[in-house]
Amino acid sequence: MITVGSITREEATAIFPFLQEKYRGRRKEIKEYTHTYPEFVFWIYPDGKLFDAKEAHKKNTPKGFDYILQDEPNYGGFLRGRLARQFEEQIIVIYCEPEVLHLNNEKIKQFLTGIKEIPLPVADTTLVISDNGDIYGTITDIEERLEITD
Repeated sequence: MITVGSITREEATAIFPFLQEKYRGRRKEIKEYTHTYPEFVFWIYPDGKLFDAKEAHKKNTPKGFDYILQDEPNYGGFLRGRLARQFEEQIIVIYCEPEVLHLNNEKIKQFLTGIKEIPLPVADTTLVISDNGDIYGTITDIEERLEITD
């Protein structure tokens, strides 16, 4: 499991218990959390353009790109995600392969470009994870990782 950034897995677990290293039913819990407390559901085009998926990815794919639903976890180059919040802490879940926001600069740029277009306040301290519970750190951590590797 990937854990990178300024927030340790232990710190993240204190806020989001489903991020514990060994957590039975993690994917189910992540899905339940993001579907219960969604702030914004989105697709990000390969060029970084944001697409509002309203309440559901499957019902709202970018026009002409329905096929991306059949291409899990790559989604035809799009990034699929949800911004959620129950109380103060925001979390972004990206449905992807583990290395996508850890080592892939093109995907990191795509993510950061799209996230900046979300029409809600998104804190730089928002935790970013995969649907498998990989922790990519905060948005600031991801920006810094890109600067170091660029």
